[in-house]
Amino acid sequence: MTQDALIILCLKVGLVAGFIALTQWVAVYTRLTRRAAWRNPVGRTLIIETLLIAGLFVPQILSLFFNLNRFDSRIAAWCDVALVMLWRTIVWLRMAALGRTSRSGDDDGEAPGGTA
Repeated sequence: MTQDALIILCLKVGLVAGFIALTQWVAVYTRLTRRAAWRNPVGRTLIIETLLIAGLFVPQILSLFFNLNRFDSRIAAWCDVALVMLWRTIVWLRMAALGRTSRSGDDDGEAPGGTA
């Protein structure tokens, strides 16, 4: 195996493992919070950001497995990151304006893990 082939193999394994780890984190976080994170603005941004980051792996994986253009994947990835961070900033500013930056408090005013 050449050095180039070894590097490509490591990239393939690392990207697939990273994608699986991120999606697994979302599943575990959702389960541990009893889905309350989806009702909390901060929890929702954490979950959606993690899913979008996992989505950033997809073009890279496709380019490695199916020889697509990697430059296009990088441009799409940076645009995605910029949009996610802009969205999260807007959520945080809205929460600060509403005075909802405390550690607890769902959209319905109930603490995470409370009864529905």
